[in-house]
Amino acid sequence: MTTPRITAIITAHNYGHFIGEAVESVLHQGFSPAELEVVVVDDGSTDDTPERVRKFGDRIVYIRKSNGGQASALNAGFANAHGEIFALLDADDVWLPNKLRRVCETFDRRPDAIAVQHLRSIWNSQNGATGMDPELPDTSRVFPLPPADLLRHGFSPTSAVAYRKTLLAEILPVPGTLTGHADSYLSALAVLIAPVVSLNEPLSRYRIHGGNLYSFEGADAARSARRLAQMETFVAEVERAVRARQENYAGEGLEGYLRRFHLSEETHRFAARGAARREFFQHLRRHNRVYGPLWTRRYLAFRGLLPVAGFVLGYERFEGLRRRYRNSGAALRVRAELFPCGAPR
Repeated sequence: MTTPRITAIITAHNYGHFIGEAVESVLHQGFSPAELEVVVVDDGSTDDTPERVRKFGDRIVYIRKSNGGQASALNAGFANAHGEIFALLDADDVWLPNKLRRVCETFDRRPDAIAVQHLRSIWNSQNGATGMDPELPDTSRVFPLPPADLLRHGFSPTSAVAYRKTLLAEILPVPGTLTGHADSYLSALAVLIAPVVSLNEPLSRYRIHGGNLYSFEGADAARSARRLAQMETFVAEVERAVRARQENYAGEGLEGYLRRFHLSEETHRFAARGAARREFFQHLRRHNRVYGPLWTRRYLAFRGLLPVAGFVLGYERFEGLRRRYRNSGAALRVRAELFPCGAPR
C-alpha cells in the first residue's frame, strides 16, 4: 500500500444530515486517492449516518464503533490512519477549498512544526449570521516557548488543525476519559513539544445548528452541567500530562500555563452553578494575576476595577452587563482606544 501524504479523520455521532457535506468538502480538496486517505469514525450513531456514509464506497475508510466520546473516536481514527499528516474534521463542519494545500505548504516550509492551525468562518445555520474566529497568536517560535507565549497560545478546535504524525505520537493516545475536549487536550500539549504554526486565514467553516455543546443561546442547565463535567476532566488530564513534561520549562512558565486551565474550569463552574460574591471577586483577581503580563499598564488598570465591580454587582448582574458590553461594537472601540490591551512582545 502506498503511504498517503494526508489522512483526513472525520468523527461523527448522529450527524447524518451533515456528514455528506463534510466528506465532500474533503474529497474536493484536489488531492488524488494516493495522496489523501479519508477515515470516517462513526461513534455509535443511531441515526442514518451509516447509510449516508456508505454511498462514498471505497473513497473512504468507514469505522463504526460503540459510543465512547470524542477521545475514543479520535483514537480509533489515529489507529487506522496511514498518512504523514493527520487533518481533523467534525462531521457537522466543512473544510473550505485549498485548506489541505495551504496546510501542506506550511508543513513543507516548517519541518520542525508539530501542528498547523488556522481560522474558521462561522455560520449560524439557524439565522444565517456569519462571523470569523479572532486572529491566532504566533506560537511558531523555537521550542520551548517563553511563559508569555504559553499564555497566548489558543486551543485549536477539531476542524481547524492538522498534526504531523511523527510528533503527535508523543501525545497519543488521548485519555479515554475525555468524552469532550479531546481536541483541546491535543492542542494544549502540542505546543509543549514543538512549534505550532498559525495561519490567520479561514480554511474551514464551523456550523452553529442548535445542537452544539458550546454554541447555544439562553439557559440550558443540562448542557452547562455537561460542559462543566467535561472541563473538569480535561483540566485534570492536562495537568497530569503537563506535569510529566515540566522538566522542559522554567517553573513559573508552566505554572502560569496550568493556572489558565483552572481559571477556565472556574468559569464553567460559575456558568453551571453560579458564584458567591467573594468567590467571584477572587476569581477575577486571579485572572488579572495570570494574564497581567500580557497587558498594557492602562488595560491592567482597567481590569483592576473589575473584581470590585463583580463583588458589588454579583455574578449574574456582572455577567449580564459584560454580555451587553461584548455585543456593543461602540463600547469595544472606546475601550480599545482608551485602554489598549496587548503589551508589546
